[in-house]
Amino acid sequence: MLYKIWEYKKIRFLCIGTFNSLLDLSILNSLVFGLHFPIWVANSIAVSVSITFSYFLNHFIVFRYNHKPTAAQFVRFFLLTGISSVILQDVVIYVSRPIYTKLIQSTAILSIHMESKLSLNVAKITAILVGMSWNYLFYTHVVFKRLPSD
Repeated sequence: MLYKIWEYKKIRFLCIGTFNSLLDLSILNSLVFGLHFPIWVANSIAVSVSITFSYFLNHFIVFRYNHKPTAAQFVRFFLLTGISSVILQDVVIYVSRPIYTKLIQSTAILSIHMESKLSLNVAKITAILVGMSWNYLFYTHVVFKRLPSD
């Protein structure tokens, strides 16, 4: 049954996207809360690392692309993903984090340090969900578009 489910490209995309999102969140949290990087710098680094992993996983697993990875395809992938992951995510984080912070503070059950971590992560997850929709459309129609020979 799992094999049958795995045949759906959208399921594979969701699984690989979840893995990449967890990688991205792990790096972001380590850099912001462990090494005290500014959020936009940490997000840019986390996104760059996860985009690189994402390219190869999407190439081979999600889209089952028959051709070898190329530098040109990687650059297209990196630019499209970079737009959603760096620019789009930074905007979503910047806009939504204060909203989440106020909502979390209204519960008054967490310390300020925990509020900061939670609001950043909820804002990042929101940004990831927005970006995943963008990415799926562009990966399908631009980066991993099937060639007539496929």
